[in-house]
Amino acid sequence: MDGTAAGQTRRAPDWLAPAGFALGALWLLPVSGAWENAPDLSHAWAVPLLMAYLWWERWGERPAPSARAPLRAGGWLLAAALGLLALPLRLLLTPFPLSPSLIVGYTALAGAAALTAAWFAAGRAGLRWTAGPLLLTLSAIPAPAMIQTSFIIPLREGMAVLAAEFSNLLGHPALAVGTTIRLGNGWVGIDEACGGIRSLQACVMIGLFFGEWFRCGWVRRLALLGTAVAAALLGNFGRVIFLSLRAGAGPQALESVHDLAGWIAMAGSLVLTGWLACRWAGYRWPQQRSLPRVAGASSPAGAWLAVVAALFLVDEVATRLWFAQGEAARSVVPQWTIRLPVGQAGFHASPLSEPARELLRPDTYAAGTWQLTPDERVGAYYMEWRKGQAARSVPFLHNPTVCLPLSGCELIAPLDPIPVHWTGGEMAFLAYKFRRMNEDILVAFIIWDSSRGRPLVRPGEILSWRQWWAQQWTEVREARQHQPAQLFTLTLPWSHDAPAQAKHLIETALVPTSARSPNPVNH
Repeated sequence: MDGTAAGQTRRAPDWLAPAGFALGALWLLPVSGAWENAPDLSHAWAVPLLMAYLWWERWGERPAPSARAPLRAGGWLLAAALGLLALPLRLLLTPFPLSPSLIVGYTALAGAAALTAAWFAAGRAGLRWTAGPLLLTLSAIPAPAMIQTSFIIPLREGMAVLAAEFSNLLGHPALAVGTTIRLGNGWVGIDEACGGIRSLQACVMIGLFFGEWFRCGWVRRLALLGTAVAAALLGNFGRVIFLSLRAGAGPQALESVHDLAGWIAMAGSLVLTGWLACRWAGYRWPQQRSLPRVAGASSPAGAWLAVVAALFLVDEVATRLWFAQGEAARSVVPQWTIRLPVGQAGFHASPLSEPARELLRPDTYAAGTWQLTPDERVGAYYMEWRKGQAARSVPFLHNPTVCLPLSGCELIAPLDPIPVHWTGGEMAFLAYKFRRMNEDILVAFIIWDSSRGRPLVRPGEILSWRQWWAQQWTEVREARQHQPAQLFTLTLPWSHDAPAQAKHLIETALVPTSARSPNPVNH
């Protein structure tokens, strides 16, 4: 009897794997840009590893190739269509690496290619074998801003209220202020007041992994996801309570355990989710079937997938060449930096804490406070981003209009912009009147595009879809691989002449420069 006799199961040829691996690597190159820019996605590097583990573990179960005729012209046209559709998405992902819609679109195209190849190779059985691990990509995509504002921030505010009440019951006076907690000698959560819940998507990832690893039904998979979300919320709530109680020992004691508390909260959340999955599986290691290794039938799927991977590679190379030539041809515009009065009596530097640095990721940072009058102090901070795309989102998600309300300040009214003159022209600083602990203050700031010499435009601040698309594609047409930006904020006590004082202080601090020099404070 030969190797194809009855009773023996034929499996798909091994040469499909290299093409799939190449496609996965090409998917990682642009998508990983979001993981570098979003602290909430720092876990996402584990996603491709977990996916690869699931496929490796089930390699002995891969289905036998089905007897199919050679691919017709329609199949190869589909390969060409996938490569063509991927190109504009790949181009747009360079200037907009955190766009959920672009990442979803690019991931969907790569996933469609993998599933189509699986269908060509082994039909429905090939789809089932390939599709399960692909579900983990859902945990590697940044959450839309709507989820952050409608779900995450209200949850964090509720946690702050509950944690403050719990702290009060234990004899530690506390007051919830936005997403932070005000204590007798400090704050808890002030550095990440407008951040997310770090372990949430990591727990979603582990819930998806265990559901697929143990091959749970859809009801149990949904239950695992719900448990993962609940575990993440519970872990973060415990972390906030622990830090609130620890804050009584002073700011240094609080900072020394800040990161440790976060890791413990995440580990506890992951262990709880994993324990539930293991309990449902009867604490048994997933059993894999071992099929006899025999020669597989000829299939066009590997060649088809290799062509798609080659087209994705062409897209990648073309994108890199396009943006490299654009950066080399960038024109020079007048530059400025900030010089704080470090030598002035009463000046106090304000270092950037590690949690805030991880959230903001500036290349340069300077901040401090100094005396305006014997009874009044001025505060200022300056951040600069030079390379990468963090500046497209970070200054808009973490500026005074966002962070101050979440840290307990009340926005009283927006004010007229403050015109500031310097050798490069005029800048209009946005100005607002806030109330902080019954004290009115003026806050003026600007988010400056140092590559164009004008205020940075927030992506999406356009009325129509046509305008939105024109804005997005302009970045591609101008080949802007990096988006540098500067954020300068000044705060001073409110008075009738506060805007004029702010104008004078800003113009005094602005220093024209032809080169980017480091700041003298806290960089």
